[in-house]
Amino acid sequence: MTTQMILCLGVLIFMIVGYVIGGKFKISNGAVAMMSIFLISLTGILAPKEILSGLLPTSSMQIIGMFIVAAGFSRTQAVKKVTQLVYKFSGGNFRVMLAGYSLLIFVLVNIGLTPMTAFAVVGPLAATCCNDFNVSPSKMIFPLALVCIAGCGVLPVSVASTTYVTNNGYLESYGYTDYAMQMLDPMKARLPIAILIMIYAIFFAPKLCPDTPSAELSFTEVDKKAKGKTDDKEPLDPVRETLGYAIFVITTLCLIFQSKLGSYAGWQIAFAGAAFVMFTRVLTPKEAIAAIPMRIVLMLAAAQVVGGAMTTCGLGQVIGDTLAGMIGNTHNGYIIGGMFFFIPFVLTQFMNNSSVGNIFTPIIILTCQSLKCNPVGPLLLLYAARQSAFWTPAATGTIALAVGLGGYDQKDLIKMSWIPSLIIGVIGVLWIMTIFPAYPA
Repeated sequence: MTTQMILCLGVLIFMIVGYVIGGKFKISNGAVAMMSIFLISLTGILAPKEILSGLLPTSSMQIIGMFIVAAGFSRTQAVKKVTQLVYKFSGGNFRVMLAGYSLLIFVLVNIGLTPMTAFAVVGPLAATCCNDFNVSPSKMIFPLALVCIAGCGVLPVSVASTTYVTNNGYLESYGYTDYAMQMLDPMKARLPIAILIMIYAIFFAPKLCPDTPSAELSFTEVDKKAKGKTDDKEPLDPVRETLGYAIFVITTLCLIFQSKLGSYAGWQIAFAGAAFVMFTRVLTPKEAIAAIPMRIVLMLAAAQVVGGAMTTCGLGQVIGDTLAGMIGNTHNGYIIGGMFFFIPFVLTQFMNNSSVGNIFTPIIILTCQSLKCNPVGPLLLLYAARQSAFWTPAATGTIALAVGLGGYDQKDLIKMSWIPSLIIGVIGVLWIMTIFPAYPA
């Protein structure tokens, strides 16, 4: 390992440990994130320009925009009306309410919304309903995040319908055309696991969630209710009330059909919605600023910068190559599949999912080519591993949002994550490597 790799590894360890024990010393996750960025700047791995570009990635821009839009929606009477409908439909049963939101978020992440966008739409509404039901949002938010992440892109619609094409393109580019992935293979591999995760999220996950938030809540309206504060604001006038509904609905629909809107990015749509919320005075500037979850933004910035440094200095590649070499010349398909799930699973808790995919896709193909085995199962397990990113706030924007909405600390995430990780990992390896054996008969 080079000096830069060792320094980068040190910063990564500092960030992980800081998130775990920082609370004991009254050091917030945001402060740990800022220090991690500063330490990366000292190493010289990334140029100042690269660090600055990582301080506000598009995911953070989208989060800022959607939180303002969500705050505008919560300023209307819609949340009260939705809460009444949810209560009527569920009969006041928390589990029925959780099942309803789980199904909704599963549909959204399979018709085109990214997990972070879908969670930014549904999460604040679900958290507010929890408070109106006198249930801590900490009991609902993480289970929803599990469904959101593990259920993303399971059905062969929208972008997920091209997964097999992308993988076949990689196989062709590396000259390994003995095997090919079919359109429905990703669904065959991941749908049973997604169903198990949804069942777990609805019936068992809340038992491991904290009874009350362990950290400060980021969503203003939820935080007020959690602290017993009453909202003495006057209702919006009819015009602004209607605008609050319209902006939220139109922004959400534009995100769902983003691919049909030309070159507009998700953050542009979210920012446009936030701009209209403020321009139409659905929210005052002070209310809009208060809605921005700065702790989440800082943690995402740190994940972007540290993950970028791991990619730039080659630490991620070295870790991947070293551990992949441990496979040796085994012909046991379950060992091959397990290794190619476990290694990306660990890295994706701290690195961008796309970076993990870029690192391991060629490693998997070249290793399988060397072993003369079927790469379809290991490639699908790579997807499963990348969508098991829920152990740390650095794993994905969805978990960063969940930390703020549910009031979780790092210990909570570890406690809540190990069982779903076993479900996805153990059952995933057994199932996928059975239906896509490494050495077909």
